Amino acid sequence: MNTINEFKQFEKKLDYIAAPRINRTHIGLVQLSTDHSLEMDWAKLVGTQAAVFSTRVFYNSEMTPEALDNIANGISEGSDLIANGLSMDVMAFGCTSASIIIGEERVGQLLTQNRNNIPATNPWTAAKAAFNHLKAKKIAVFSPYPTEVNYPLYQQLKNEGFDVVVLGSLGIERDTDITTVSKESMLTALEQILPESGADLVFMSCTNLRVLDHIQEIEDRFQIPVICSNSAMFWHAMDLVGKTACCPGYGRLLNSDNSHLK
Repeated sequence: MNTINEFKQFEKKLDYIAAPRINRTHIGLVQLSTDHSLEMDWAKLVGTQAAVFSTRVFYNSEMTPEALDNIANGISEGSDLIANGLSMDVMAFGCTSASIIIGEERVGQLLTQNRNNIPATNPWTAAKAAFNHLKAKKIAVFSPYPTEVNYPLYQQLKNEGFDVVVLGSLGIERDTDITTVSKESMLTALEQILPESGADLVFMSCTNLRVLDHIQEIEDRFQIPVICSNSAMFWHAMDLVGKTACCPGYGRLLNSDNSHLK
């Protein structure tokens, strides 16, 4: 077979029947180039409940309002790159601090402007929805961020009627360093801020913070619900499409009564 016409005679044409998509919630995820933790955490939560399709946007890792605001330039393009030809049920943007600085409404618009305006979430919006879901008003905050990011976080919580009873900060200036914070460091910090705080729950902010695996231990030790960015965003993404995220062992928010369905 020295020509394509000869090969066409050899090639056997086959037919196929199109199969339906698997019956799972389809989540489109735009995350940062610097995130080392979100994918690993969601891999533990998703199970057979959802299918996650992701892409990344560039971030220079500097924890400053200016650098975080610049992330907005890549969100819409990142959303457009997710699974061409496949419809999503909900979109998610994986950065808590950037959602605070850019603004939740703008983040949602950038995520969905070419996605038929389907529901959208981010860790900041999701965390506040989780606070309300758990009927928590007095919030303790464990933050890895510097002051310039913590102040708008504090302001926005106060403006929405939450009482920030304590805010402890590690003051880390690069996003990629946040993923290195040890469990021991988190527990030591919580021992400093939680006793006598009167908090209804503790919010442990940042998708890069490796706290998901320790949520149950922290809840048991301090007898207080723990919300982290990655648990909140998965819970909220499912909630937005009328589903209940069910992930026993990862804290009160995700330990739903229908855990037998997982």
